Amino acid sequence: MKRKCKFLASSAKKIFPLFITLLVITLLVSPLKVAAEHKDSHFVIGELNHPRVNNFYKPLIERAYRSIGIEVTFEKVGGERGLRLLNQGMTDADVVRYDVVAQPDNNILIVPPALSHGASFLLCIRGAKCSKDVIEDPDNAIAATTRFFFNMGKQSRALKANIFEFDDFHHVIDLLLSGRFDYAIMPSDHTEEDIFRRSGIEFIPLVEHEIVHVIHKKHSHLVDDLSNAIAKQLAILDQQQN
Repeated sequence: MKRKCKFLASSAKKIFPLFITLLVITLLVSPLKVAAEHKDSHFVIGELNHPRVNNFYKPLIERAYRSIGIEVTFEKVGGERGLRLLNQGMTDADVVRYDVVAQPDNNILIVPPALSHGASFLLCIRGAKCSKDVIEDPDNAIAATTRFFFNMGKQSRALKANIFEFDDFHHVIDLLLSGRFDYAIMPSDHTEEDIFRRSGIEFIPLVEHEIVHVIHKKHSHLVDDLSNAIAKQLAILDQQQN
């Protein structure tokens, strides 16, 4: 009986370290696998409150993601807040941004190809003088969407006009059309030009940019798949229009 107990004790000593090793491997590997699967199966994407984003870019991006097996949830964000959330990894992507948002010192990555081309436009109303030097006149008050200075590549003190920044595209338009401001600066991909004309608004492009989809750098391994998916969606839209 004693010999049998000694045999069991000896076997237990050999098996126990193996059991512990397998347990540690399981605990280390499994959570990483689950996290990776979750990270790549569902994205939270920031969405700017802009009619063109809502009606055109958002559906395009959603179709591209679903074509590679990723479900998406859109969260309405402002210009500054959205980029802050993306840079911190609190969101996974933004539907669209100007290409200048991706900088060497941040965590924002452009997914090619460009979705279209856009510009920061100066809008002028009610017969007001409309030229680029409007932004250099200290007597002028201009309503602008946030990140205007960044998009222009200028510091706020570099322009002499009084710039008032607002986070919502619709609010800036309302301020212009209601007569509270004679001037506004906002981004557009040129599709709103007919709307501007019908509203009696003159417009001048101040600086041109590419409009791109951006993701957090932690998803860099998905760039090729997303790039191909977006290119296919753009090709489909091109065929439908031609």
